[in-house]
Amino acid sequence: MWKRSSGPASAVIVAVALTTPGWALTITDVLPGTFVDISVGGVGTPLGLDLDQVVEIVTTIGNPVFPAGAVAVGNNGGIGFQAGTNELILTDVNEPIPSDDAFGGDQALLAFWDDIGNEVGDIYWTELVVPSSANRPAGEALIVQWEEKRFDQLGPGPDDTATFQIQVFQDPGPDDIFAQLLYTDIEQERPGGGKSATIGYQDGAAGFNDFQWSFDTEGAVSNGTVLSLIPEPMTGLLLVAGAALLRRRGRMV
Repeated sequence: MWKRSSGPASAVIVAVALTTPGWALTITDVLPGTFVDISVGGVGTPLGLDLDQVVEIVTTIGNPVFPAGAVAVGNNGGIGFQAGTNELILTDVNEPIPSDDAFGGDQALLAFWDDIGNEVGDIYWTELVVPSSANRPAGEALIVQWEEKRFDQLGPGPDDTATFQIQVFQDPGPDDIFAQLLYTDIEQERPGGGKSATIGYQDGAAGFNDFQWSFDTEGAVSNGTVLSLIPEPMTGLLLVAGAALLRRRGRMV
């Protein structure tokens, strides 16, 4: 049961809100999202990546977690931020987060870090307005989509493909959804919903925390899964409470 408090307890909350350089981040699969297919109609720009290639793009989209500017797109299933200063590398052998083999250990979103290398399929990117969901308003987003990509080390199901995308939002909305990882075709035998992939958020030196959703875990994601990067609930409550106390003190001065 919540009780009204003042004095030292409120001071601690204000101190947390004022001094914490970043807040704790988590990934959840309970918030809705909308997969926007940018591979058709000339909406997205194809990057033509193969094997372990990485290319730099420049985005105007940014939010409190992800800066606008240079972004590295890796064929092997992830994007790295502040690409002008990090290593343009995403290897064909995935590792647990954090890993120097993922953009030199710098900040990254790893939607499906795996050995994606075959020339079948393509990767597209664009910036556009994403429709609203129950927890986020319509607004501009950076979208990077891996469309029907095959795998370099084929193994079972040599013709199997995967389709998924990353969305980074300019306006995270009231629930602070900074980014989403969305999957439409990830259950074929070779991808196996993540049985040889790393999925999660790597913080680098951004000031938050790493969060690994899965590592080499079959069925970690399925067709229709939406993973949302948000603040941990208690951290969000502390920040909101601190901001409210600061506003209250401002009115009392």
